[in-house]
Amino acid sequence: MLRIERGVDFTDHSHLHRASRQTLKRVVICLCALLSVMLPSVLVRSETPADTSPDQKVIGLVQRAEDLCQTGRSKEAEPLLNEAAELKPDFPDTYRVWGCAFEKEGNFSQAEEKYKKWSELKPDSYRPFETLGEVAYKQGHYSESNDYLAVAKRLNPFRTYIINYRCHNFVLMEKWQEAIAECTESLALNPKDDYAHGERAKAERALGQDDKASNDANDAGRYRNDSGEMRFMTRKIFPAIFGIIALAFLLIGFAVLLRKKPLLFSSRWMFALVLVCFAPQFILPFQMRGLPGDQLGGFKTITWLMPLMFVVLLVFLWMQMQGYIAMGIVDKSFRKALLSVLDDLHLEREEELSIIRIPQANLDIAVAIQSRTGVGQLRNKSKSGQEVFQQIIAGLKRRFAQGELETNNTTSVFYVIFGILMLIFCNFFLRQGVLMK
Repeated sequence: MLRIERGVDFTDHSHLHRASRQTLKRVVICLCALLSVMLPSVLVRSETPADTSPDQKVIGLVQRAEDLCQTGRSKEAEPLLNEAAELKPDFPDTYRVWGCAFEKEGNFSQAEEKYKKWSELKPDSYRPFETLGEVAYKQGHYSESNDYLAVAKRLNPFRTYIINYRCHNFVLMEKWQEAIAECTESLALNPKDDYAHGERAKAERALGQDDKASNDANDAGRYRNDSGEMRFMTRKIFPAIFGIIALAFLLIGFAVLLRKKPLLFSSRWMFALVLVCFAPQFILPFQMRGLPGDQLGGFKTITWLMPLMFVVLLVFLWMQMQGYIAMGIVDKSFRKALLSVLDDLHLEREEELSIIRIPQANLDIAVAIQSRTGVGQLRNKSKSGQEVFQQIIAGLKRRFAQGELETNNTTSVFYVIFGILMLIFCNFFLRQGVLMK
């Protein structure tokens, strides 16, 4: 009977193998059929050249020409722009880049000609007229510059740059009243525009309005300092903050990963790191005073409300972040080490849920462990027994240093990744600071 049962089992298994082989053959046949259908179309598609429609080719030529202009090779850009103009004579960007190429070469007359063609193709955009005004200014044609800028101003009446440019031209032409009118119009849009205050001060002093000129000069200096402070924030403060955060996270992460040992440190250090993270919220309100538009009451209220909210949050975190944080721990090995330290110190204990009571020292230790992330916290919940608590912490640090505990690297890896991201942000603000110089 035993042989018969084995024979039956063998027959059943062979039947299953044959069925699976037949299924596999069907799958292979289907895949081959599918490939035979798809392969010719793929080959035909690979042999077919990419979309080379005139529009796409013109865009590609103009982009290449613009890249050449931006890298100081404007001469090499001209043949590409000439080809683009022949393919599509009514493409505005061709003449924008062409004018830029001539302007970089110092050929302002030809640049103006190309920019005029750009303005004809885009009559509803202020940008070509603004650019024409700049080119005319560079040639010393201040009246002509203002004519172009007047068109740009009509198309975009809220751009103070255009109005300030006109104001400066009027100052150069010694048309003092017109200059004051333009600067006043600019200040109506941006009351803290230091350039407009400075130009109006020049015109007022030329007309003998010394008191008004002094007030405008003082405002120009004050708002210029405010803008400088904002640039200082972007160039110095923000990179420093992100650099400190990145360094702290990388140090904590690598301290566990490279040493392969858990880490125990005061929770106050983590609170200090949180305080650094929130530092911009306390600095920005003082910087926002110098920015235009803060005269709106609601905006000012929100500006000061945010730091107040963070103060409340920080008070809460200060109350919570007491004791010590253990990083890179495993629940069982950490508890074993903690109990071993208590035994070494000959401390009798009463264990409750998340609480270890030590009656002889009148000490209650709160123990919270996040097993998934490998993070724990020890706090002295009683007002007494601080000396014994510090002895327990010192014993745990010795155990950690011996490297006998298991480690959980989940949070450590996250800290390293987060630190790298902070370094990227730090680099971003450094580059922004360079651009603002």
